[in-house]
Amino acid sequence: MAEASEAIRHDFPRLLEPLRVNQVTLRNRIVKPAQVLGFAAEDGNASAMQLAHYEALAQGGVGLLIVESSCVDYPIGGKGENRLRIDDDAFMPSFSRLAAAIHAHACPTFLQLSHNGPAAKFASMPPLAASALSAGELPVSDPRVAYDPPRAMTLADIERSVEKHAAAAWRAKQCGFDGVEVHAGHSYLVNSFLSRAWNRRDDDYGAQSFENRARFAADIVRAIRARVGSDFAIGMRVNGEEWGHELGITSEESVAFATILERAGLDIIHVTGWGYGYGAYSWVQYPEQLLYPEPSVPLARLVRKPGVIASRAAAIKQAVKIPVIAVGSLGPALGERVLRHGMADAIAMGRRLMADPALPRKLLEGRPEDIRPCMACLECRTAFGRYRPAACRVNAALGREQEYAIRPVAAKKRVVVVGGGPAGMEAARVAAARGHAVVLYEKSHRLGGSMPLAALIKSTTIEDLPALIAYFETQLRKLGVRIMLRRELTAPMARALNPDVIIVAAGGQDVSPRIPGIERTNVLSGATLGRLAAPYLRLFGPRVLGGMTRFWLPVGKRVVVVGGLLQGCQSAAFLVKRGRQVTVVEESAQLGEGIPTAMKPRLLDWLAEKGVTMLTRAQCREITAQGVVVRTSDGGVQTLPADSVITALPLAPNPALAEALAGGPFAVHSAGDCVQGRTILHAIHDGARVGNSI
Repeated sequence: MAEASEAIRHDFPRLLEPLRVNQVTLRNRIVKPAQVLGFAAEDGNASAMQLAHYEALAQGGVGLLIVESSCVDYPIGGKGENRLRIDDDAFMPSFSRLAAAIHAHACPTFLQLSHNGPAAKFASMPPLAASALSAGELPVSDPRVAYDPPRAMTLADIERSVEKHAAAAWRAKQCGFDGVEVHAGHSYLVNSFLSRAWNRRDDDYGAQSFENRARFAADIVRAIRARVGSDFAIGMRVNGEEWGHELGITSEESVAFATILERAGLDIIHVTGWGYGYGAYSWVQYPEQLLYPEPSVPLARLVRKPGVIASRAAAIKQAVKIPVIAVGSLGPALGERVLRHGMADAIAMGRRLMADPALPRKLLEGRPEDIRPCMACLECRTAFGRYRPAACRVNAALGREQEYAIRPVAAKKRVVVVGGGPAGMEAARVAAARGHAVVLYEKSHRLGGSMPLAALIKSTTIEDLPALIAYFETQLRKLGVRIMLRRELTAPMARALNPDVIIVAAGGQDVSPRIPGIERTNVLSGATLGRLAAPYLRLFGPRVLGGMTRFWLPVGKRVVVVGGLLQGCQSAAFLVKRGRQVTVVEESAQLGEGIPTAMKPRLLDWLAEKGVTMLTRAQCREITAQGVVVRTSDGGVQTLPADSVITALPLAPNPALAEALAGGPFAVHSAGDCVQGRTILHAIHDGARVGNSI
């Protein structure tokens, strides 16, 4: 282990190196940035769920933990479901408990202070901003994200806000935090002064000079310093650039602001970014989205090396002496590269630490193969966008750290898992980690279930499903799980094994819609495509096979896809990229349902741009040699020309094996698609639930 650890230190010497910020020493240069996940109590206090979440992160070895944005001036500073507040002394006891829980694992922590400004939304009053803007003047982050026309801050408002930030910082210090980070980025209050897209003032806080535009932010820094003293760290999150607006902050302007803020007494600067126009706010926060469904703008070339935001952090790094934090889809390898090239001093990893809070510790211990990979799928934003606590596709314990903590079992059991898809692999992993003796049966030649086929259809440009399969294979091997490939376990075989527990995760059943002509040779189902692709996937893998299918694919030029939910829309994208003319037919109105909400509009709009016809509330009446006869939403009947027809529908439950095993001398549990055809997230969460329950 010592040799492995030294090897990893050699691979990540800068990432694992300590960093000094004011009087605070970070044990490494990995930073968990502030991310609102909906775990706070409804009244704005830190909840038990939140304490468990942040304690898991601290225990995982992160260098600096920045607790999510906390409102400094309620309600005008922003309100929302399950958001933290630090605008009153009444919140200090819960924040004190939170800071203590983090410090118990020798982890420094900052509290992010926020005022949403023009991004806030109220029913009875306008939000605040540097200037009053009409609806037509508002810099639109996205047509689907509507701002309300804000009220211009008066000098009294500015003075009040400066005081509110200083008071919140004082509370944070009294609660035991090591520093604060003022959120002056995105489209929030402080940024509305920095950005000419928002700032139309003509006073000392106006857009006439860099000093005027940065005056509000600098006033906040100086007021906090006067309140908390010299030994308390002050950070600020700023936009390194604003894309998509002619008056947006440029990289050169952000450098000028950084130097002013450094002179005001700032200790560390955290560089983010923002965008205006269709979908821009999404890809700026999640730069890999520039690659989905395909690279579309010149900035996409920066996503992999060195990172879109990191390139802007580098410009600031050259101009200031204080540490600079870079962010934006940066993992260990790319983060190390950014540090080695002197582009930043620390690396913020948000979603990667949601996927695996122990990432830093695993790097330090020389176990990079044990890091659970983030899929960049944005499933974490889907639940939160619907006002529910965030959930992670690959980490079922996110927000449920206490419930899903791996605890040794009192009595070791013999466990048989049927099925090597995501539900079966996670159930086997968790059960084995808790101390059970586990054997897993998989009827195919490899683990992964339908994930290799999904990787082929969706590509591995963003969601690296092969990496997730490799992670599971490594964990099962290390945990001593016996894996029996090419062995389809039947009920008689299972009874003969006589285990203590059987977990059925054998997958769902393919759905064959009752349409006259469905048996025609030009019709392919998802199961048929899976069988056709299986030997090639085994031989070449999804990455290589994905490239090969651009030259040859056993479908005609005109394709009708029956089913327009997640499966149908992703199949349509796969076909479009291979030169097919595609029509999607969906019976419901839920086009694209199941695709993460942050990605769905982008995919649907891209399909429309590529000429894909998408019919909703349409029924397939018959499949003929000419195509598919459909009844459209207006009651009309038409034939959609098609050389090939592909059915892409959610799987149906497959309870047969579990029912056949019921009543035996062993406990039977079911997980994954055999219970209900859903997504990889649901399958993994099902597996974790069952693995923890036995």
